[in-house]
Amino acid sequence: MSEATITGPDRKRVLIIYSSTHGHTAKIASNLAGTLQSNGLLVDVREVLEGAYVAPGAYDAIVAAASIHRGHHQKEMVEWVREHRRELDAKPNAFISVSLTAAEDTDEAIAETTRCIDEFKTETAWWPDRVEAVAGALQYREYDSFTRIFVRLLMKQGGHPTDSSRDHDFTDWKALHRLGDELAAQFSAVTSA
Repeated sequence: MSEATITGPDRKRVLIIYSSTHGHTAKIASNLAGTLQSNGLLVDVREVLEGAYVAPGAYDAIVAAASIHRGHHQKEMVEWVREHRRELDAKPNAFISVSLTAAEDTDEAIAETTRCIDEFKTETAWWPDRVEAVAGALQYREYDSFTRIFVRLLMKQGGHPTDSSRDHDFTDWKALHRLGDELAAQFSAVTSA
């Protein structure tokens, strides 16, 4: 999707691989890539369905990003991580879990977000170097009619936005930028093999 064009002998290559149901995780991956690039890293952003054509071993660091839907991360990301776990373990890495529950600061929401991340780790047998739960978005305009009605009912029960004429973005973009700066520092310090 995007790759920095400036090259240099010490520039580290980072793969950001993501799965996105309604496009918000793609937006997060792209934003993170921009921050890493502004810190001098070469970044390649790929949707997980393109992952079969990506050689993770060619990168110095890898970030996987997936969203939670119906209590689970996308199966395509679970399968990709399972297939490439050894390559992930061999280099600095991070996992970004995107969900609406990450937007809430309640014990119940934190427990649910943690449960989904722990389930992902167990299913993939991958224990990332760093895990970040990032708040997602209610994307009413992307949902079909049935899903829009169902989600509105769920949101009403939880006291969340029900205006389906617009999307509701809960991502803390400043925090995501700080995460990108921190990952850039970590990845830049890696000694190439």
